[in-house]
Amino acid sequence: MTFFIFLEKIVQINVGRPKDLEKRQRILNAAKSLFLKSGYHGSSMNQIAQEAGVTKLTVYNHFQDKANLFVCAIAATCEELINARPLHLHADSDFHKAFTYACELSLNITNLPEAIKLELANEQNPLALEFYNASHLRMQALWENFFQQAIELGFIQTENVKTLTLLIVSLLFGMRHHEVLLGIRTVPTAEERQQIITSSIELFMLKYQKKA
Repeated sequence: MTFFIFLEKIVQINVGRPKDLEKRQRILNAAKSLFLKSGYHGSSMNQIAQEAGVTKLTVYNHFQDKANLFVCAIAATCEELINARPLHLHADSDFHKAFTYACELSLNITNLPEAIKLELANEQNPLALEFYNASHLRMQALWENFFQQAIELGFIQTENVKTLTLLIVSLLFGMRHHEVLLGIRTVPTAEERQQIITSSIELFMLKYQKKA
């Protein structure tokens, strides 16, 4: 399933009689706050309704169920992070600075506290794929677009963008992220993230830096 088909599914789920957009946003904000604080299983629709200042029925009028609300909240959070500073390259761009920011964004999205508390390492968790579509797949599309721009502007060698994306994601996460999801390692600190990003970019550029 592509990210764009996934978004269409979310839209289709919420199509119906005209909704109060202001209430919907309040519900989303309340959901993001509670999922962040208490995790998916620790947050109820009643709590979300109270936090948003609406009835439980209103929450269900806007969102099919808690799982759908969670996915919409994750998707909204990812889009907010992405839209805060779009990844647009130009001929005079500082590529290393832009590459570093793209790595920071990738780490921030993939290590969303809501995701960690959801215990995605559990294969029986039906929300694992939904979270993947809302966050990881969105980040994958962003990376592919970023690398396509970098190739066209001559910042890196020509290569299949999917290959480039797989490499940078592997460098940034690898075994470390699996250990985080399993709960045997904590999410990297700000200092550790910078070390991870620096090493990942250095290794990536050793392979794909444009030859003079």
